[in-house]
Amino acid sequence: MQMSYQVLARKWRPQTFAEVVGQEHIGRTLKNAVAQNRIGHAYLFVGSRGIGKTTTARIFAKALNCRQPQEGEPCCKCDNCLEISQGNSMDVIEIDGASHNKVEDVRDIRDSVHYSPNKSKFKVYIIDEVHMLSTAAWNALLKTLEEPPAHVKFLFATTEPHKVLPTIVSRCQRFDLRRIPVPLIVEHLRFIAEKEKVNIEEGALAAIARAADGGMRDAQSIFDQMIAFCGGLQEGELIREQDVIDVFGIASGNELRELALAALGNDLNRAMLVLQKLSDLGRDLERVFEDLILYVRNIMLCAVSPDAKRFLELSSSELAELEKMAASVDVQLLQRILQGLIAQEWDFRSALNKRVYLEVMLCRVIAEAHSVQIDEIMTRLNVMSGLLPAEQAPPPRAQINLPPISAEFLTEHKPPEAKKQPKPQAGSKIEPEAIKTETQLDEKSQSEEKVGPAPEITPLDTQEDEKFSESDAKEDTGFLLALEDEPAFDLPESDEGLDTEEGFPPSTPALLQDLTYTPEQRQEQLCQALEQAGPTQSKLAQIIAGFQPSWQNDGSLRLAYDQRKVDEQDVRLVLDPKSLNLIKAACQQLPTPVEVVIDRWTPAEEEEVKNGLRQASFDEMTKIADEAFVKTFNEALDTVVIDARLPQ
Repeated sequence: MQMSYQVLARKWRPQTFAEVVGQEHIGRTLKNAVAQNRIGHAYLFVGSRGIGKTTTARIFAKALNCRQPQEGEPCCKCDNCLEISQGNSMDVIEIDGASHNKVEDVRDIRDSVHYSPNKSKFKVYIIDEVHMLSTAAWNALLKTLEEPPAHVKFLFATTEPHKVLPTIVSRCQRFDLRRIPVPLIVEHLRFIAEKEKVNIEEGALAAIARAADGGMRDAQSIFDQMIAFCGGLQEGELIREQDVIDVFGIASGNELRELALAALGNDLNRAMLVLQKLSDLGRDLERVFEDLILYVRNIMLCAVSPDAKRFLELSSSELAELEKMAASVDVQLLQRILQGLIAQEWDFRSALNKRVYLEVMLCRVIAEAHSVQIDEIMTRLNVMSGLLPAEQAPPPRAQINLPPISAEFLTEHKPPEAKKQPKPQAGSKIEPEAIKTETQLDEKSQSEEKVGPAPEITPLDTQEDEKFSESDAKEDTGFLLALEDEPAFDLPESDEGLDTEEGFPPSTPALLQDLTYTPEQRQEQLCQALEQAGPTQSKLAQIIAGFQPSWQNDGSLRLAYDQRKVDEQDVRLVLDPKSLNLIKAACQQLPTPVEVVIDRWTPAEEEEVKNGLRQASFDEMTKIADEAFVKTFNEALDTVVIDARLPQ
């Protein structure tokens, strides 16, 4: 007859105090009590689920009734120990407090305590989930618990000690069991895997221990489930970390690292990409939020404490990574981010749409953490006015250089290529869509013959971006994105299809732009080229789409932004040297290259003047920026003057 399968949590249940993981303080106390014969009449074991409350009570019951105890430990060989382990002992009564919580059940216990044990030294009552007993049941047990017979011992276990009456707690010896640290759970699971001959990665063990939340029973149950899901018992089968993450919806260490880097580097686009990836993979966002708080907390502890490795439950590789991040980040920034996350914890738990709330919350927390603090502004103003010495000026904020985002998060969204339509036979009916598609393909093939393959757009975090200095972005007359070399442009051999006149000078790329495309079409082409390049350039495309396009006299495309309608942060992003370099590269991907000028909108263009003010010109802006106070303020806060209004 085939024996029924026994789950790992029951098969590997501790049988002695030494086998109970992470509760050495309780095992030592109870062993000494048995060895010294200093045994109380009632014990209360308190702690979260799956950390060994009931198991410790059973081991203590075995130690009390063992015929050959060894320094307080049960021998696990005598008939009493074997009967208690198998649940067959008549002298150890285990009661579920959740289902036997009425006063009639307690009266049965009160009546039976007077009978002597059958064959053991003590009659032991183990009541699990004791907080579920009603007040009337507790009152019925109160006198018996205070003065029980000498042969009776009560062992209570509960996860909610605050629900137990204070009069009951005062009559018991209370033992608080600790949550089991992650390294101890990993070590015990490794031991079980070796005995069960299961092939599993070290990272998978760590992920299981992290998902167990300090409970050994939960860890063993998850391990059992992963064996059923992935196998691992045969050669070639392996339980991987990614398998654990996919099954239980927890965030991996790499995902938490990307989210923390986005918060520390003030990169909202990166944070939204990571959240999109986590949501698509079905991660538990509430658990992700808890793990993010713990991850940022660990970085902060590594930054403020040189001995963080003594109390952080991390491996050596994880600790080295956190210490590297902590060395390059301001401690006050970490504290502001952590404080902002903790302040939103309760509201996040009660939110109906977790993803939307998490996105909004991260945007707010990151923006507030990286904003200039009022005390910093006041200190700088006092130093500038002479009230404080220059030595007390706060140092400028260090630039945080983020590593590029992992390839698993940054996915290129390429539009599907259009399938070439077969040419219609003579006399057949031509659909309008077929005409449109064929025309687009012909235009595309003609442009490819003229311009050739376009170079790839480099992302923001590249070495070539460092060659682009800020001085390139602070010209007096605007920001001109000129091509390094004049593009080779071969005119068609035939003038067929072009409206030309005799004596017209040879066409240049700029002149041909005027004849072929409108400014709006050129702007749309530029935005499409940026959107196809990747998510980083897509943000630039959204901003540029709100600019006003127009042709200039020299044939270049002018994109003007209205300071009243475009956000200042968006303007700074477009005028950043790295962004200008990306826009320049996108211009080279157009069917015919074009020069682009980024300029400001001025009220004179629409003949609109409000409140007697006008937009300052570039020359006036330069004079304003050269004023002593403005220049000192800009240098102290690392800002630039991008807009000013002057009286008429």
